Amino acid sequence: MIAGIIAAGDGSRLAQSHPATVKPLVPIAGRPLAHWIVDGLKSAGVKNLVVLTNSRGSAVGPSLSTSFPEMAFDFICADTASSFESFRLVALRLAEANDAFLISTVDALIPSPDIQRFFNECRAARADAGLALTKFVDDEKPLWVDVDEVGLATAVGADAQSRSAVTCGLYYMTRAAAERLPPASAHARLRDFWTGLVRERARVAGVVLAKTLDVDRPQDVAAAAEFLTHGASR
Repeated sequence: MIAGIIAAGDGSRLAQSHPATVKPLVPIAGRPLAHWIVDGLKSAGVKNLVVLTNSRGSAVGPSLSTSFPEMAFDFICADTASSFESFRLVALRLAEANDAFLISTVDALIPSPDIQRFFNECRAARADAGLALTKFVDDEKPLWVDVDEVGLATAVGADAQSRSAVTCGLYYMTRAAAERLPPASAHARLRDFWTGLVRERARVAGVVLAKTLDVDRPQDVAAAAEFLTHGASR
């Protein structure tokens, strides 16, 4: 598996408790948040990683390279205007040399067996793209996704009716889907892209994982430490 990590967001909510630390380096159970994400992907079988940071995250690359010398990193630095632009940058870089790949946000704590299962199920479904989902909802603005009996997403966001699962920050893309991505200005938010893609009836897999955790707010830090100690693969 090949993967990318989007680590270019503002992290404005976490800045309330960690004002001098960029989000990827916020300590969780004694390790920077980004280290946990890389560790999970590595344990799932990823050896090559594209990592997008912004101009304030200059310390992220050296921190990861030093702690994971066995990983092949490709760092991109860009101050993007939206979450969709960030996703697009990483997807296009990965699509240059890979037929299929994963993209994770820097705050999505997902056990490595579930990362591997997500990739395998998307490949088995011959999906153009895929959304990792969870039934554990702990977000002020969750992105709901409806999935049919064969595991394909039928509605996202405001279009969703059953509202039984939400996205959790891990995505699957194929080169063909990446090459059809619209311009960066097409969407102000990544969620708008996924809503539109499913409306267009693209073959988007929706794979429900076990409990995952999103680290966005100061109160999430303690919850993440507990989660990693008792559940997440290291």
